[in-house]
Amino acid sequence: MSAYRNMKGGWGLRPLKEVNVVHGLKLLWRIHSAHNSLWVRWVHCYLIRKGSLWSIKENTTSVSWVWRKLLKLRKLAKQFFKREVRNGKETSFWFDVWSPLGCLKDVLGERGYIAMGFSENAVMADVLGNHRRRRHMLSLLNEIENEIALLQADSSQEEDTPLWKQKEGKYASVFSSKKTWLHIRSTQQICEWSKGIWFTQSTPKYSFLFWVALRQRLKTYDRIQQWNGAVDATCVLCKVTNETCHHLFFSCDYSKQIWKALVGRILQRAFTTSWNELIEIISSARMPPTEQFLIRYAFQATVHALWRERNARRHGEQPQPATTLTKFVDKTIRLKLLSVKGLGHKYLEESLISWFATRE
Repeated sequence: MSAYRNMKGGWGLRPLKEVNVVHGLKLLWRIHSAHNSLWVRWVHCYLIRKGSLWSIKENTTSVSWVWRKLLKLRKLAKQFFKREVRNGKETSFWFDVWSPLGCLKDVLGERGYIAMGFSENAVMADVLGNHRRRRHMLSLLNEIENEIALLQADSSQEEDTPLWKQKEGKYASVFSSKKTWLHIRSTQQICEWSKGIWFTQSTPKYSFLFWVALRQRLKTYDRIQQWNGAVDATCVLCKVTNETCHHLFFSCDYSKQIWKALVGRILQRAFTTSWNELIEIISSARMPPTEQFLIRYAFQATVHALWRERNARRHGEQPQPATTLTKFVDKTIRLKLLSVKGLGHKYLEESLISWFATRE
């Protein structure tokens, strides 16, 4: 997920529209490369027939919805697909990209059939075996003649090789979903703080709540007051200041006491209760892996516990002292560290020892 985790929003999911496009391109690739596939053979027999995939009309209504969607992707596929001509039997002269000029049908248009003297369904094998060089008035046509002459000199009995773009200017005989997606995806602003949310061995419900808080979507009472000015926005944890996300985590005296008891000895001089500073700390990679994992997990577990305590008090439940909630979060962290200790990662094996070393 590292290729798309850090996009704007920090959610860590590829847009489904882009995923569908990549999978559609993969099907088009298979039609040209997987000749032993039963599905591909059926497509060539009943849908493509004697023509070329590139020449089929897009507005046909007698086929399936999926096939019509694939036909709409052909223009994009031409930016990735080309053929390396060997014996020329699988390569369309007009519609496949075999020349550096690109698709000759797009370059020359309808008059190209007359100018070059080849039919619409001509394949490179026919051209290489029967064509004699001609002189043309247009330099573009003479360039094509030069390319045909070069291929005639290097022709062989091997099958044509389908190629798919991997990087700019580089092609390979395999399809890469990841590299294709990187070409077509909409680039977004890098979201550095996502590293502090979606990390190995994080707890999903903690990570999700943290993500909601970072997106300023928690229903804290400063936001609720915008909809209903009559509500009491006072923080139920300290009963001093109005409730905001930054106040709850961890400017509030109640949450500050819990946070300091949990990580004060890990952060030492770097200890802070500022929301923005804490986001920077957990998003960076300046600390050793063990301490970094402890800080990230403790932060998320504490945020989750404080939000639950806040909601419980808002609904009239008995408030818990800060020491009780601290012990609860501490136990949660210890159970997590015990569960990941034997996974074979050194920083996880050392995490429980390091956590006990910071306890008073």
